[in-house]
Amino acid sequence: MLKKKEMLKKVEMFKKIAKSYENEKKYIEAIDYYRMVLDILNTNRTNENLITMGILYNQIGICYSILNEIESAIIYFKKVLEIQCIPDVCTNIGISYIALKRYKDAEVYLLKSDNLKKNNMLICSSLGSIYYYTQQYDKSIKYYNRIPLEFMNETYKYNSSFPYLSKKDFLIGFELYDVRLNFNTICPQTGERTRVEIPLDIWNGSDTCNKLLIVSEQGLGDNIQYYRFIIELSEKYKDMKITFFCKREISHIFKTYGNIEIVVQLQTLDYDYMLYIMSLPKILKLTQITPNKKDYIKTHPEKILLWKKRTSSLKNFRVGFVYNGRLSSFIEKYIELAKYKLLSELDIDLICIHRKSEIIDDLKKISFGDKIIYYELDIAKPFEDTIHLLRNIDLLITVDTYIVHLAGIMNINTWLLLGVSDWRWSNDKHKTYWYDSVELIRTKDNEPLDTVLPTVRDKLINCIDTQLDKHK
Repeated sequence: MLKKKEMLKKVEMFKKIAKSYENEKKYIEAIDYYRMVLDILNTNRTNENLITMGILYNQIGICYSILNEIESAIIYFKKVLEIQCIPDVCTNIGISYIALKRYKDAEVYLLKSDNLKKNNMLICSSLGSIYYYTQQYDKSIKYYNRIPLEFMNETYKYNSSFPYLSKKDFLIGFELYDVRLNFNTICPQTGERTRVEIPLDIWNGSDTCNKLLIVSEQGLGDNIQYYRFIIELSEKYKDMKITFFCKREISHIFKTYGNIEIVVQLQTLDYDYMLYIMSLPKILKLTQITPNKKDYIKTHPEKILLWKKRTSSLKNFRVGFVYNGRLSSFIEKYIELAKYKLLSELDIDLICIHRKSEIIDDLKKISFGDKIIYYELDIAKPFEDTIHLLRNIDLLITVDTYIVHLAGIMNINTWLLLGVSDWRWSNDKHKTYWYDSVELIRTKDNEPLDTVLPTVRDKLINCIDTQLDKHK
């Protein structure tokens, strides 16, 4: 056994080296040296050494969190609790479980830390988040409202909008949602700013405005979905000239109306005011949202005919599917392609609505590629072929991505597969207030998203039987 003086000297040296590596963001090396310290301290487990070991276990957990090795992080955080129950460490475990989407486990540790450290902003906001994810909206609001006002920053206010919106309390929800305009962070999925900054005053909805600039923001699906509100605004203010500064990828897919102009570049800022597109429900003072009745997606007769010819060889029930969303987030929008094998075994024409070149690696992992139909889509223009292919299928099955909005607006029969989802699908079980043609198929008890596929298969079998009965 090392003599005490030698042990302390080695401990301090290794701790210093570990901290230096951590400062240099060399987390693996830092962990190695923290472990060396732990090995030394473990030979003499005095109360003082146990306290130091707890601090080091927590530091290793933080390093693993930064490395996104969440399971390992949890192991080391829990080692701290074996020595002493510390609320901040319970919070670390809870947040780690949120990252793993294990919300029940997260709740246990966050409630434990909340009992030890009342009204802490991080604990309350984390509990607010998990209750939102698990559709316990009143509980979510309760915890957001428990954050002391002096700590209620803009991000927490913005996040608190989601349970209100999920409850369909739109007046409060959209008011809080507008807090996002007070910050403009980098989107982790795209690496770009959330919004383009425009040096114009934002319209309050009541001041006289003859020329209004509406600016796109957030994802493509959001803009496709919210174009309906530009139309609604144009119908309310018939004499107002409205210019929609639109994302280039989708600018060509919208029908235009009398006082709406769509541009992809700003040549001038000759406008009275501006609005970001996601603020339109607040400006319209919406208290409810009803199913969209206006098909504002532009189609071309010759393209519909072209895709009618391309799909003319398909004789069975035509089912298009999308299994991977464009951007990842807490929203579940991915089911491994291999899981669709049980659908490929049915007597249907199963059409993958992804560009084959984009999913080539996934195709290498499956044995039923010959049972899936692929087309090269949208080579000339984004969405151009996808829109017209949708006109030539019987059913779309999709995860939560842009295509559900295209299909819903076009009144295409659609099954939307939902696990943990965002506010716009609320906790509605089967139907959504956004689109009449979209049916919701949800997971149960926070199970993985792919667990809905057996239900999808059974519903498809019923569809096939119904089709056969029609043709008898």
